[in-house]
Amino acid sequence: MDAAKISLIALFAVSMVGSPGPVNMALMASGASFGYRRSLPFLTGSISGFLLVCLAVSLGLGTLFLTFPTLQLVFMFLSAMYILYLAYRIATANPTVSDRSETPGYLAGLILHPLNPKAWVTVIAAYSQFVSPYGSYAGQIAVIMLIFLLVSFPLNSIWCFGGNLLSRLVTSTTALRAINICLSILMVVVVALAMMQAEILAPYLEG
Repeated sequence: MDAAKISLIALFAVSMVGSPGPVNMALMASGASFGYRRSLPFLTGSISGFLLVCLAVSLGLGTLFLTFPTLQLVFMFLSAMYILYLAYRIATANPTVSDRSETPGYLAGLILHPLNPKAWVTVIAAYSQFVSPYGSYAGQIAVIMLIFLLVSFPLNSIWCFGGNLLSRLVTSTTALRAINICLSILMVVVVALAMMQAEILAPYLEG
């Protein structure tokens, strides 16, 4: 890939990874509830999960949504259930308790992206736009995954640290609870919007 194409991929990755979505809302809520450092396993897990989505799409797993429409319904249901569970856990977390067991860990973050419709749309769109039939398929996939990896940690960290900073500025326990609840509601709203727009998967898969 030339420098111009790499720059375009980087801009695309920044716009998609840095924009509001279920994962960024979850990271911000985790940062607000548990702090940035204690949220690092959850953060690294979410990034690992996104790379799993990249790998799955590169192996053709995304086409199963068209071949077997029932799988898409199952996926949407699992996605909604997990996001609701995570939102409930964050909304009901006690902001004054420092028990490490309450903190979402690596595995909780790992399965977040595979159950996130936005992640699948992002990866399918990236591959359909930037993978050329005239170059090495594996090499191009590796470059795209590397670019996403390089932009994901700093951008996702901003959301997580932003939640941590917000909790530091607010000293009232009642206000912190309200912030957690609002962020949890935003998580649910964002994933609901993503699921309502899930039909945009089809054009990319057909292409």
